[in-house]
Amino acid sequence: MLEKILERRGFRLILFFGISLIITLISADNFFFWDTISQISTPANWYYDNNFRYFFLPDDIATGHPTFVGMYLAFLWKLLGKNLLVSHLGMLPFIYGILYQLDVFLKNSDKGRIIPFLILLMVICDATLLSQMSMITFDIPQIFFFIWSLNSLLYGRHLSLSISFTALVMTSLRGSVCGFGVMAFAILNSLRENHKFSLKPLLPFLPGLLALTLFFTVFFIEKHWIIHNLSSKRWAESSEFASLSEIFRNIGLVAWRLIDYGRLGVWSIFLYLLFKLVKRRALFDKFFSDTFFMAICQFAVIFPVVVIYRNPFGHRYFLPVIILVTISVTYWILKYSKYRNLLYGLAFTVTISGYFWIYPKMIAQGWDATPAHWPYYSARNEMLGYIKSKSIMVGEVGTFFPNKASFRLIDLKDESGMFKDADFEEDEYILFSNVYNLKDAQINDLFSGKNWIIEKEIKNKGVCVILFRRNANITDRLP
Repeated sequence: MLEKILERRGFRLILFFGISLIITLISADNFFFWDTISQISTPANWYYDNNFRYFFLPDDIATGHPTFVGMYLAFLWKLLGKNLLVSHLGMLPFIYGILYQLDVFLKNSDKGRIIPFLILLMVICDATLLSQMSMITFDIPQIFFFIWSLNSLLYGRHLSLSISFTALVMTSLRGSVCGFGVMAFAILNSLRENHKFSLKPLLPFLPGLLALTLFFTVFFIEKHWIIHNLSSKRWAESSEFASLSEIFRNIGLVAWRLIDYGRLGVWSIFLYLLFKLVKRRALFDKFFSDTFFMAICQFAVIFPVVVIYRNPFGHRYFLPVIILVTISVTYWILKYSKYRNLLYGLAFTVTISGYFWIYPKMIAQGWDATPAHWPYYSARNEMLGYIKSKSIMVGEVGTFFPNKASFRLIDLKDESGMFKDADFEEDEYILFSNVYNLKDAQINDLFSGKNWIIEKEIKNKGVCVILFRRNANITDRLP
């Protein structure tokens, strides 16, 4: 019965739109969070304020990423109004596009519709992908254009590939890296099919490569730097190469990012599959081999980029790899495993459990990569209400990333107020949350009970927001 319903394309399209709309509406009040403040909100506000008179951002706010998503958002604000709902609705077409393109990609996994649907369910329930779909971020357009590019490549649609690839590489720097992974697979796939190297498979990529080259050339002429902002100290670490010990540390972090937030089950099975593939010296079938090599190509281009620099990298950097590995593992479970029901049930359960993985506050984690951060929105808003009700000046309250930007950039409010950068020696109040990933010494100072007392604490499903007030009884601050 279910399979017959899923075979109806119209039903699937309505289902995908319904899922996309639900994700958008339940996130409609979520303000800008984590890197989306600097990468999306700041550029969008700048274009909005300047009425698109300038193309390139000033050096003090330029991150090095192409800013077309910021332009797109600013355009929507001009057209429909500047608020969080319009911002999230701007992501709706891309969320829907991801589901649609995944459906196209998975239709070759099985003649029926149950297996493609179960694979799709596993993919979209990934904690990092779902978390990103609830945010206003260019990672969602990137994933849409990425899967569209793969489909265009697999089905030999050259014009479609040129359009999707161009959009992919111009979405962000990560989109550009992801695009080179698509190119790598195109070359590899040609070698696998024709047993000889040819430049012909690269022809559809030329418009995108030319657009990217033109953008960086004009950018460099205008700014005298590209990719890494050498004119601002805000992102100085991003251009610094890692030491040997830091490279090994980054390699460990890559492994952690891949298995984190419920992916331990999928990646454990993937490692077993790698052992099995080496032993049998053959892949299972064309769908599995295509997906497997796509994942390898993405990992091959992303991995060296993140490990050689000191710049911190998040889980979302590896979403192209995560999605493809999830597809290949789930496909193998449903098509080839003798214990398909058991393994799928276990893998799905572990995947869902990732929504609740919250580490002790001494361990930094990528909060933007998990739905566990969702309670922070309401908790912060409640704390803001408390601070205002007590007539505490927000400009005198110290806080930390990602809460240091102005309310205009975070909440899209008309007011330009903002918290200050926390100063443990001078501040009377400090606003803390476990989503801020403070250093151990700072956490110990706040919670020791010596220098600070809790003025107000709000807890919500594993997330806490605490307003600390300096302990008026201490005297050791006096000279």
